[in-house]
Amino acid sequence: MNRQKPTEHRLRTYRRGDGEALISLFNRVYENFAGFVPRTLEYWSWCVLSHPDLSEEGIVVAINAGRVVGYAAIERSGNILEFCHDPDYDGKTLVLNLLNWCVNYAEYQGANSVGLNAPVQDNIIHQVCRESGFTEESFPSLFLRVLDLEVIFRKIEDQRTNVDKSLNEAILMNLKNFPSSCPQHLAILIRGGEITFSTEKLKQPTIKIDVDISTISSCIFGSKKTLYGALLKRRLKIRPLRKVLKAVKVLSWFQLENPPWYVPKADYG
Repeated sequence: MNRQKPTEHRLRTYRRGDGEALISLFNRVYENFAGFVPRTLEYWSWCVLSHPDLSEEGIVVAINAGRVVGYAAIERSGNILEFCHDPDYDGKTLVLNLLNWCVNYAEYQGANSVGLNAPVQDNIIHQVCRESGFTEESFPSLFLRVLDLEVIFRKIEDQRTNVDKSLNEAILMNLKNFPSSCPQHLAILIRGGEITFSTEKLKQPTIKIDVDISTISSCIFGSKKTLYGALLKRRLKIRPLRKVLKAVKVLSWFQLENPPWYVPKADYG
């Protein structure tokens, strides 16, 4: 893919009607990140445009050949609510220009510092920030709960290629402490390398798993150590015992080890 020359872009402040293009870019760039909240015009207007410490003059848009290739939205106090650059565009100069614009705007507003949440995987942003004298702080821990286990398992399964084709199991997961509005069971049927899901309670499962909402959430977003720890502490109960290794193998398919995360400050409310 040919990257566009970074010197071709220009910066301007936000104009009414830019919202759809900014939303489209944000969703395309961050849709595969855990923690992603899809932008709609209504949601973006609420979490960015309606933010009490942000004005439309605090949104900078990068344009190349009539197309939005990046933007940033910064509060008067110096917090960057959203920062987005097109991965198909040669990014270092673009990121540097957007960041410098934000710093200059914050200084003009009398802010003492500039803060930005950036994905760990975005090497361009991290390089530019280091070269610009920014310091890196640890991100606050997040508490996560999965409310629709079937949906997240389907999304993970769509990206998996390591399913053991020799397995033929009918697994019933009994979900404890899930809200009453959520499914209380998840059936995982494995036949010849194909996996199907159902929220119906199986009558004759070959494996039964009892697990609560906090434990299954930590297993999905944790490591194999987390999974085995839950088993040893009996927070994850598997029957019959002779099927424990097979059940753990299946559950490990649905783990997101070191998942990419991105939570922009705009999503903090």
